[in-house]
Amino acid sequence: MKKRTLAIGDIHGCLQALKNLEEFVDFNEEDTIITLGDYIDRGPESMQVLDWLMEARQKYELITLLGNHERMMEDATLDAGAYYFWEMNGGTQTLRSFDCEVEDVPNKYWQFIKSCKLFHETESHIFVHAGLEPQQPPGEQKEDVLCWLRFGDLEPHSSEKTIVCGHTPQKSFIPGVLPHAICIDTPAFRPEGYLTCLDVDSGTYWQANSKGDTRKNTL
Repeated sequence: MKKRTLAIGDIHGCLQALKNLEEFVDFNEEDTIITLGDYIDRGPESMQVLDWLMEARQKYELITLLGNHERMMEDATLDAGAYYFWEMNGGTQTLRSFDCEVEDVPNKYWQFIKSCKLFHETESHIFVHAGLEPQQPPGEQKEDVLCWLRFGDLEPHSSEKTIVCGHTPQKSFIPGVLPHAICIDTPAFRPEGYLTCLDVDSGTYWQANSKGDTRKNTL
């Protein structure tokens, strides 16, 4: 079985889309699967998506990156302003999935968020939630850039590696492609949106939504 490097875009609480994508792509133990962050908020099943990810670590070679929404959830425990900002950006749906207040979220979920990486680098690609400053190595980047930079502001990286990111919703609901970068946030939580999985070596991508619709194409 051919080993694949697969990247999954922003899940945003869409558990059924994630399960449909898992079946459509046929994830297996030979694959390296990199999830690009934003597992929570907006969609209805944030807690359940985190459960899926924690369980998937036992089945697959899974690398989980940190998104700005996970960081907002952490910050929401610090003060009222941060809590309100998170609540207005999908935190309400996340708390509904937990059926508790943020201070009562079980510790295993906080530990999962703390375990997420800010980036993942291979010989040919850099995987990150949002983007990179062009001249700095990934390990020297500011977290705000890694988690918040918009796709339209993303410049070629000095490493000449292709950047694979999410964070910036693609209004076409298909991956955004620049000569130096690919964005696979195809907003799954929207009625017309899809969750995207990209095979970074072949350029093949699969998409699934919560209704069970699937489609496959190549960049």
